[in-house]
Amino acid sequence: MSTPAPSSFRITTAPDLVYGVWNAERFETRSADWVQVPGAEVHLMLGQGWPSYGAQFVATFSAEALCSDNDKDGQGVLQATVFFGDTQAEPVSGNHRFVTARGNPEWSSHTFLRTVRFEPDSAVRDVSARVKLKASGAEGGVQNWFLKIERFSL
Repeated sequence: MSTPAPSSFRITTAPDLVYGVWNAERFETRSADWVQVPGAEVHLMLGQGWPSYGAQFVATFSAEALCSDNDKDGQGVLQATVFFGDTQAEPVSGNHRFVTARGNPEWSSHTFLRTVRFEPDSAVRDVSARVKLKASGAEGGVQNWFLKIERFSL
């Protein structure tokens, strides 16, 4: 039997825990740095005394999103990702396009998946999941969002 590539995993059981949080409030940003969507957070801990010492997490984020170009050159994007503690979930690239500024801005639904694995360790770690946005040459926002975290203990 071959070993899966580092960019894949296989899970043969249901998640140990599933967390969900949502909000209908609109959040908008012009920040070129990662900023957290207020309330889009799931408190997660690993280590001694917690449900598991290590875990594979799968995050699903869905929202109505809007992006408009500050320079009107059509190049503006609203980027989105999930951080688990200080670790950015995979896949990681310099281009986390969640919404692209095109034509007249309209709210539209968008969804992405991210995953992260924390190897077993007895040290207590805060790996809380937080959705963050970054506007590149744009302003944008989300509303009516839902964040789901699936936890698979190792």
